Amino acid sequence: MPISACLYDAEGEDRTVPLDAQMIHNLRESQLLWIDLEAFNEGEARQVGALLGLKRESIYDLLQPIRRPRLDNYGAYFQLSLDAIHESGPRYGVAELDFIVGENYVVTAHREPVAFLKSFDRRVKGDSQLGQLGAPSFLAALLDWHVTSYFRVVEALEAKIDRLDELALHPHSDGNLLDDLIVLRRQVAQVRRTLTPHREVYAALARPDFLVLSSSESAGHFRALNDRLERAVDTVENARDLLVGSFEMFTTRTALRTNEVMKTLTLFSVVLLPAGVIVAIMGMTFRSPVYEMGALGFWAMLALIVLIGLLTVTFARRRRWI
Repeated sequence: MPISACLYDAEGEDRTVPLDAQMIHNLRESQLLWIDLEAFNEGEARQVGALLGLKRESIYDLLQPIRRPRLDNYGAYFQLSLDAIHESGPRYGVAELDFIVGENYVVTAHREPVAFLKSFDRRVKGDSQLGQLGAPSFLAALLDWHVTSYFRVVEALEAKIDRLDELALHPHSDGNLLDDLIVLRRQVAQVRRTLTPHREVYAALARPDFLVLSSSESAGHFRALNDRLERAVDTVENARDLLVGSFEMFTTRTALRTNEVMKTLTLFSVVLLPAGVIVAIMGMTFRSPVYEMGALGFWAMLALIVLIGLLTVTFARRRRWI
Protein backbone atom coordinates (compact mmCIF):
# COMPACT_ATOMS: atom_id res chain seq x y z
CA MET A 1 0.00 0.00 0.00
CA PRO A 2 1.13 3.62 -0.48
CA ILE A 3 2.97 5.10 2.49
CA SER A 4 0.69 7.34 4.57
CA ALA A 5 2.25 10.44 6.14
CA CYS A 6 0.32 12.95 8.25
CA LEU A 7 1.89 16.21 9.43
CA TYR A 8 0.59 17.73 12.67
CA ASP A 9 1.45 21.42 12.74
CA ALA A 10 0.89 23.48 15.90
CA GLU A 11 1.26 26.67 13.85
CA GLY A 12 -0.95 25.58 10.96
CA GLU A 13 -3.31 22.83 9.85
CA ASP A 14 -2.89 19.09 10.02
CA ARG A 15 -2.54 17.62 6.57
CA THR A 16 -1.48 14.58 4.61
CA VAL A 17 1.90 15.17 2.97
CA PRO A 18 4.09 13.34 0.47
CA LEU A 19 6.99 11.59 2.15
CA ASP A 20 10.32 12.71 0.74
CA ALA A 21 13.73 13.89 1.90
CA GLN A 22 12.73 17.56 1.75
CA MET A 23 9.74 16.97 4.05
CA ILE A 24 11.98 15.21 6.58
CA HIS A 25 14.64 17.93 6.36
CA ASN A 26 12.16 20.80 6.83
CA LEU A 27 10.43 19.44 9.95
CA ARG A 28 10.23 22.13 12.62
CA GLU A 29 10.00 21.84 16.40
CA SER A 30 6.28 22.71 16.30
CA GLN A 31 5.58 19.89 13.82
CA LEU A 32 5.16 16.17 14.28
CA LEU A 33 5.17 13.65 11.42
CA TRP A 34 3.26 10.38 11.71
CA ILE A 35 4.24 7.82 9.07
CA ASP A 36 1.99 4.77 8.84
CA LEU A 37 3.03 1.64 6.92
CA GLU A 38 0.15 -0.80 6.43
CA ALA A 39 0.59 -4.06 4.52
CA PHE A 40 4.01 -2.78 3.52
CA ASN A 41 6.60 -4.57 1.44
CA GLU A 42 10.36 -4.70 1.75
CA GLY A 43 10.87 -1.86 -0.72
CA GLU A 44 8.62 0.51 1.25
CA ALA A 45 10.35 -0.39 4.53
CA ARG A 46 13.77 0.30 3.03
CA GLN A 47 12.51 3.56 1.50
CA VAL A 48 11.35 4.85 4.90
CA GLY A 49 14.56 3.59 6.49
CA ALA A 50 16.69 5.51 3.98
CA LEU A 51 14.72 8.75 4.47
CA LEU A 52 14.94 8.59 8.27
CA GLY A 53 18.46 7.20 8.46
CA LEU A 54 17.43 4.01 10.22
CA LYS A 55 19.99 1.38 11.01
CA ARG A 56 20.07 -1.94 9.24
CA GLU A 57 18.90 -3.77 12.38
CA SER A 58 15.75 -1.64 12.51
CA ILE A 59 14.76 -2.47 8.96
CA TYR A 60 15.52 -6.14 9.59
CA ASP A 61 13.25 -6.11 12.66
CA LEU A 62 10.47 -4.52 10.62
CA LEU A 63 10.65 -7.28 8.04
CA GLN A 64 10.92 -10.20 10.48
CA PRO A 65 8.08 -11.50 12.68
CA ILE A 66 8.66 -10.91 16.39
CA ARG A 67 8.66 -13.67 18.96
CA ARG A 68 7.56 -11.42 21.81
CA PRO A 69 7.23 -7.65 22.46
CA ARG A 70 10.58 -5.86 22.65
CA LEU A 71 12.19 -2.43 22.97
CA ASP A 72 15.47 -1.34 21.36
CA ASN A 73 17.31 1.95 21.89
CA TYR A 74 19.36 3.13 18.90
CA GLY A 75 20.42 6.47 20.38
CA ALA A 76 18.90 8.91 17.89
CA TYR A 77 15.66 6.95 17.95
CA PHE A 78 14.14 3.91 19.60
CA GLN A 79 12.03 1.07 18.28
CA LEU A 80 9.46 -1.15 19.95
CA SER A 81 7.36 -4.07 18.78
CA LEU A 82 3.95 -4.91 20.25
CA ASP A 83 0.98 -7.16 19.57
CA ALA A 84 -2.40 -5.64 18.67
CA ILE A 85 -5.42 -7.86 19.28
CA HIS A 86 -8.73 -8.03 17.42
CA GLU A 87 -11.70 -10.38 17.27
CA SER A 88 -11.49 -13.07 14.62
CA GLY A 89 -14.10 -15.80 15.10
CA PRO A 90 -13.77 -18.12 18.12
CA ARG A 91 -10.13 -17.06 18.55
CA TYR A 92 -8.59 -13.61 18.61
CA GLY A 93 -6.37 -12.38 15.84
CA VAL A 94 -3.01 -10.86 16.74
CA ALA A 95 -1.23 -8.34 14.51
CA GLU A 96 2.37 -7.31 14.98
CA LEU A 97 2.75 -3.55 15.40
CA ASP A 98 6.13 -1.79 15.26
CA PHE A 99 6.89 1.76 16.37
CA ILE A 100 9.95 3.84 15.48
CA VAL A 101 10.19 7.08 17.44
CA GLY A 102 12.64 9.84 16.59
CA GLU A 103 13.00 13.49 17.48
CA ASN A 104 9.82 14.71 15.77
CA TYR A 105 8.49 11.71 13.92
CA VAL A 106 6.71 8.47 14.74
CA VAL A 107 6.54 5.49 12.39
CA THR A 108 3.93 2.75 12.79
CA ALA A 109 4.35 -0.41 10.73
CA HIS A 110 1.92 -3.31 10.58
CA ARG A 111 1.10 -6.05 8.08
CA GLU A 112 -2.58 -6.20 9.00
CA PRO A 113 -5.11 -3.42 9.73
CA VAL A 114 -5.02 -2.24 13.34
CA ALA A 115 -8.40 -0.96 14.50
CA PHE A 116 -7.21 1.32 17.31
CA LEU A 117 -4.82 3.17 14.98
CA LYS A 118 -7.70 3.94 12.61
CA SER A 119 -9.86 5.06 15.53
CA PHE A 120 -7.09 7.29 16.82
CA ASP A 121 -6.58 8.81 13.37
CA ARG A 122 -10.31 9.58 13.02
CA ARG A 123 -10.46 11.06 16.52
CA VAL A 124 -7.56 13.52 16.07
CA LYS A 125 -8.36 14.74 12.55
CA GLY A 126 -7.97 18.51 12.46
CA ASP A 127 -6.42 18.69 15.94
CA SER A 128 -3.51 21.01 15.16
CA GLN A 129 -2.41 21.06 18.82
CA LEU A 130 -0.80 17.64 18.35
CA GLY A 131 2.14 19.42 16.76
CA GLN A 132 3.05 20.67 20.22
CA LEU A 133 3.62 17.11 21.43
CA GLY A 134 7.00 15.52 21.30
CA ALA A 135 7.30 12.21 19.50
CA PRO A 136 7.51 10.22 22.80
CA SER A 137 4.34 11.90 24.08
CA PHE A 138 2.58 11.12 20.80
CA LEU A 139 3.73 7.51 21.21
CA ALA A 140 2.30 7.50 24.74
CA ALA A 141 -1.07 8.57 23.31
CA LEU A 142 -0.96 5.71 20.78
CA LEU A 143 0.03 3.20 23.46
CA ASP A 144 -2.85 4.37 25.63
CA TRP A 145 -5.20 3.35 22.82
CA HIS A 146 -3.29 0.07 22.56
CA VAL A 147 -4.03 -0.72 26.22
CA THR A 148 -7.63 0.45 25.77
CA SER A 149 -8.10 -2.08 22.96
CA TYR A 150 -7.32 -4.86 25.46
CA PHE A 151 -9.73 -3.38 28.00
CA ARG A 152 -12.47 -3.52 25.37
CA VAL A 153 -11.68 -7.15 24.57
CA VAL A 154 -11.88 -8.04 28.26
CA GLU A 155 -15.17 -6.14 28.62
CA ALA A 156 -16.62 -8.19 25.77
CA LEU A 157 -15.41 -11.39 27.45
CA GLU A 158 -16.97 -10.37 30.76
CA ALA A 159 -20.28 -9.67 28.99
CA LYS A 160 -20.20 -13.18 27.50
CA ILE A 161 -19.46 -14.65 30.94
CA ASP A 162 -22.39 -12.73 32.44
CA ARG A 163 -24.71 -14.14 29.77
CA LEU A 164 -23.49 -17.65 30.56
CA ASP A 165 -24.16 -17.05 34.25
CA GLU A 166 -27.73 -16.00 33.45
CA LEU A 167 -28.23 -19.17 31.42
CA ALA A 168 -26.72 -21.28 34.19
CA LEU A 169 -29.12 -19.76 36.72
CA HIS A 170 -32.17 -20.19 34.48
CA PRO A 171 -34.05 -23.31 35.64
CA HIS A 172 -35.16 -24.32 32.14
CA SER A 173 -31.99 -23.57 30.22
CA ASP A 174 -31.08 -26.44 27.90
CA GLY A 175 -28.06 -24.84 26.21
CA ASN A 176 -24.81 -26.73 26.11
CA LEU A 177 -22.93 -24.36 28.39
CA LEU A 178 -19.87 -26.57 28.62
CA ASP A 179 -18.91 -25.92 24.98
CA ASP A 180 -19.33 -22.17 25.50
CA LEU A 181 -17.24 -22.32 28.66
CA ILE A 182 -14.46 -24.12 26.82
CA VAL A 183 -14.43 -21.47 24.06
CA LEU A 184 -14.35 -18.64 26.61
CA ARG A 185 -11.60 -20.39 28.57
CA ARG A 186 -9.44 -20.49 25.44
CA GLN A 187 -10.16 -16.85 24.62
CA VAL A 188 -9.27 -15.64 28.11
CA ALA A 189 -6.07 -17.68 28.04
CA GLN A 190 -5.14 -16.26 24.63
CA VAL A 191 -5.72 -12.66 25.76
CA ARG A 192 -3.64 -13.29 28.87
CA ARG A 193 -0.78 -14.85 26.88
CA THR A 194 -0.84 -11.94 24.43
CA LEU A 195 -1.06 -9.13 26.96
CA THR A 196 1.29 -10.27 29.74
CA PRO A 197 4.57 -10.13 27.73
CA HIS A 198 3.98 -6.39 27.17
CA ARG A 199 4.90 -5.79 30.80
CA GLU A 200 8.59 -5.86 29.89
CA VAL A 201 8.24 -3.16 27.23
CA TYR A 202 5.98 -0.84 29.24
CA ALA A 203 8.16 -1.21 32.33
CA ALA A 204 11.27 -0.45 30.27
CA LEU A 205 9.68 2.74 28.91
CA ALA A 206 8.89 3.86 32.46
CA ARG A 207 12.37 3.19 33.86
CA PRO A 208 14.57 6.22 34.66
CA ASP A 209 17.56 4.53 33.02
CA PHE A 210 15.90 4.72 29.63
CA LEU A 211 17.98 7.76 28.69
CA VAL A 212 15.96 8.78 25.66
CA LEU A 213 12.96 9.51 27.85
CA SER A 214 14.38 10.21 31.29
CA SER A 215 14.51 13.96 30.76
CA SER A 216 11.34 14.14 28.70
CA GLU A 217 7.91 15.27 29.85
CA SER A 218 6.62 11.98 28.48
CA ALA A 219 8.30 10.03 31.31
CA GLY A 220 5.25 10.63 33.51
CA HIS A 221 2.96 9.45 30.70
CA PHE A 222 4.87 6.19 30.41
CA ARG A 223 4.75 5.56 34.16
CA ALA A 224 0.98 6.06 34.05
CA LEU A 225 0.78 3.75 31.03
CA ASN A 226 2.71 1.08 32.90
CA ASP A 227 0.20 1.29 35.76
CA ARG A 228 -2.68 1.11 33.30
CA LEU A 229 -1.21 -1.98 31.67
CA GLU A 230 -1.00 -3.64 35.08
CA ARG A 231 -4.68 -2.86 35.62
CA ALA A 232 -5.44 -4.42 32.23
CA VAL A 233 -3.61 -7.57 33.29
CA ASP A 234 -5.61 -7.56 36.51
CA THR A 235 -8.87 -7.34 34.55
CA VAL A 236 -7.84 -10.40 32.53
CA GLU A 237 -7.13 -12.27 35.76
CA ASN A 238 -10.51 -11.13 37.09
CA ALA A 239 -12.21 -12.43 33.93
CA ARG A 240 -10.41 -15.70 34.47
CA ASP A 241 -11.74 -15.88 38.04
CA LEU A 242 -15.25 -15.06 36.80
CA LEU A 243 -14.99 -17.90 34.30
CA VAL A 244 -13.94 -20.31 37.05
CA GLY A 245 -17.00 -19.16 39.01
CA SER A 246 -19.18 -19.76 35.97
CA PHE A 247 -17.80 -23.29 35.64
CA GLU A 248 -18.52 -23.96 39.31
CA MET A 249 -22.04 -22.62 38.82
CA PHE A 250 -22.44 -24.89 35.79
CA THR A 251 -21.25 -27.95 37.71
CA THR A 252 -23.57 -27.06 40.61
CA ARG A 253 -26.52 -26.74 38.25
CA THR A 254 -25.62 -30.06 36.64
CA ALA A 255 -25.40 -31.70 40.05
CA LEU A 256 -28.79 -30.26 41.02
CA ARG A 257 -30.35 -31.54 37.80
CA THR A 258 -28.83 -34.95 38.41
CA ASN A 259 -30.20 -34.88 41.94
CA GLU A 260 -33.67 -34.03 40.65
CA VAL A 261 -33.51 -36.91 38.17
CA MET A 262 -32.40 -39.30 40.87
CA LYS A 263 -35.19 -38.16 43.18
CA THR A 264 -37.73 -38.71 40.42
CA LEU A 265 -36.36 -42.16 39.61
CA THR A 266 -36.28 -43.06 43.31
CA LEU A 267 -39.88 -41.95 43.75
CA PHE A 268 -40.97 -44.08 40.79
CA SER A 269 -39.11 -47.02 42.29
CA VAL A 270 -40.78 -46.53 45.66
CA VAL A 271 -44.22 -46.25 44.03
CA LEU A 272 -43.77 -49.27 41.78
CA LEU A 273 -42.07 -51.52 44.32
CA PRO A 274 -45.24 -52.24 46.38
CA ALA A 275 -47.15 -52.76 43.15
CA GLY A 276 -44.59 -55.32 42.04
CA VAL A 277 -44.77 -57.09 45.36
CA ILE A 278 -48.58 -57.19 45.29
CA VAL A 279 -48.67 -58.46 41.70
CA ALA A 280 -46.07 -61.11 42.54
CA ILE A 281 -48.07 -62.30 45.51
CA MET A 282 -51.31 -62.38 43.56
CA GLY A 283 -49.62 -64.31 40.82
CA MET A 284 -48.58 -67.17 43.09
CA THR A 285 -49.98 -70.61 42.21
CA PHE A 286 -50.82 -71.74 45.75
CA ARG A 287 -54.51 -72.48 46.21
CA SER A 288 -56.11 -70.01 48.60
CA PRO A 289 -59.50 -68.26 48.81
CA VAL A 290 -57.66 -65.01 48.12
CA TYR A 291 -56.83 -66.19 44.60
CA GLU A 292 -60.46 -67.10 43.90
CA MET A 293 -61.98 -63.63 44.36
CA GLY A 294 -62.39 -63.15 40.62
CA ALA A 295 -62.97 -59.69 39.09
CA LEU A 296 -63.62 -58.13 42.49
CA GLY A 297 -60.19 -59.21 43.72
CA PHE A 298 -58.54 -57.88 40.57
CA TRP A 299 -60.06 -54.42 40.98
CA ALA A 300 -59.33 -54.44 44.69
CA MET A 301 -55.68 -55.19 43.93
CA LEU A 302 -55.51 -52.28 41.45
CA ALA A 303 -57.14 -49.95 43.98
CA LEU A 304 -54.61 -50.99 46.61
CA ILE A 305 -51.72 -50.32 44.23
CA VAL A 306 -53.09 -46.84 43.36
CA LEU A 307 -53.74 -46.05 47.02
CA ILE A 308 -50.22 -46.99 48.06
CA GLY A 309 -48.81 -44.87 45.19
CA LEU A 310 -50.87 -41.84 46.20
CA LEU A 311 -49.89 -42.20 49.84
CA THR A 312 -46.22 -42.41 48.85
CA VAL A 313 -46.39 -39.26 46.70
CA THR A 314 -48.32 -37.38 49.41
CA PHE A 315 -45.78 -38.36 52.04
CA ALA A 316 -42.89 -37.30 49.79
CA ARG A 317 -44.49 -33.89 49.15
CA ARG A 318 -45.12 -33.27 52.83
CA ARG A 319 -41.50 -34.04 53.61
CA ARG A 320 -40.52 -31.79 50.66
CA TRP A 321 -38.59 -34.52 48.92
CA ILE A 322 -40.26 -33.49 45.65
